[in-house]
Amino acid sequence: MKIHSSGLGPGFEKIVESAIAELQPVADSGIALAVIKDGALCFAGGFGLRDRSAAKEVNAETCFAVGSATKAFTSMAISMQVAEGKLAFDVPIRQYLPDFKMKDPQATAEATLKDALCHRTGLPRHDALWYLNPFNRSELFYRLPYLDPIPGAFRKTFIYNNLIYMVAGNLLENLFGTSWEAVIKARILDPLGMAASSLSLADLVGQPDYAKGYEKAAEIPLKNFNNIGPAAEINSTVLDMAKWVQLFLDRGVAPGGKAVISQAALQAMYTGLIGVGSGVSYGLGWFVGTAEGKRLIFHDGDADGNSAYVSFMPDDGLGVIALSNQHCTPDLVGVWPDKVVARIYEYLLEGKVAGRLSLPPRLAPVGAAVATGPVPAAAPGPPASGGYSGMFSHPGYGDISVSPSGSHLSINYYSSSWPLEQLSATSFYFALRAFGANRKVPVTFHLGGSGTVDALAIPLEPTVAPIQFVKR
Repeated sequence: MKIHSSGLGPGFEKIVESAIAELQPVADSGIALAVIKDGALCFAGGFGLRDRSAAKEVNAETCFAVGSATKAFTSMAISMQVAEGKLAFDVPIRQYLPDFKMKDPQATAEATLKDALCHRTGLPRHDALWYLNPFNRSELFYRLPYLDPIPGAFRKTFIYNNLIYMVAGNLLENLFGTSWEAVIKARILDPLGMAASSLSLADLVGQPDYAKGYEKAAEIPLKNFNNIGPAAEINSTVLDMAKWVQLFLDRGVAPGGKAVISQAALQAMYTGLIGVGSGVSYGLGWFVGTAEGKRLIFHDGDADGNSAYVSFMPDDGLGVIALSNQHCTPDLVGVWPDKVVARIYEYLLEGKVAGRLSLPPRLAPVGAAVATGPVPAAAPGPPASGGYSGMFSHPGYGDISVSPSGSHLSINYYSSSWPLEQLSATSFYFALRAFGANRKVPVTFHLGGSGTVDALAIPLEPTVAPIQFVKR
């Protein structure tokens, strides 16, 4: 344990240590915490290891990937422009980006920045598109018209989407004539003094005190989120993220007394616009819920090998930030670091911890949005032949090739290649490690009228039909 500052006394520190010891996925799980009370930072510290092989400890200055907690920064940058009259939340995106197009004609014509920032465009996640390939932001933008939506969901259903946040960032880039990263740094990070925060994987690993990523005790690679940067690219420390949360508790006033954003514009960000479920709604880059009757504004972040929980209670002057270098596997959803945060809030509100306070439910991590099985058992089909080989294309997802590799077939998606395991004449699967987890991905070949392979389908987005790649 490395305490940077503590104004809550040794009793609080023991509660935190006890919660971590009980809830951590594996001994010495790395976690940094910051607590704001009465409008001031009252605790910051690190626990566990940021680098297990080198036995290097986490401290309050350790830098982590915050994942989707980035979204509120993009939302604020846009809210600033709305407040200055340069953008409008309720104007169709096409008026700002004429090339904006989705497969749903209504969403194409009517979708606004407000729709984009509160996840009600009707477009499902399609996370495999940005995660598994080398497409940059512009290439992803022009592939949107080929991605299947959820019929009838536009403005009616909350459907979390990283790609649409990338579109919002693209709009900022067009407005300023510079990168989204430059906008965020100039308009938010610099005014708040968030000098330890960064906006690329290269900057993260260049830090002398960054956290390596883990799934339990096994190290897993950190992920470059540049192609969906406005949705998930920020890296930060709990000390810097405390400055971010402090801005909300101080009603838009930065350190030194300068107003960064108006109180009305700030509050609009954490006013619920669409229901998520279980009493939780989503505003402009923030989830809105309650804990023990208290309004709680929060956002989790699940980057490969990292998990974050950024939160505040605007009516009570409280804020808690938890950054960890443990990947949010399914067994940790709502547990780590969430339950550590819940115990801290209970202590802050009641002066003791009885385990009664629970946080609003959060979304499953990003990996759960890729349909991968289970792969059905089936009798082996005939040996793989050249009939399966070739180039297969989808206008949104791009090109997949299948080629012989010794006695097996390989499926190749840009820079990645996996062996195909055959289950029947048309059913195969490949083993994929993505989103910090191992999974088996089904591949179904389609036979044309002549009995030859003319397409293959992979369920890369579980809420729509399997993505069909047509043989060239």
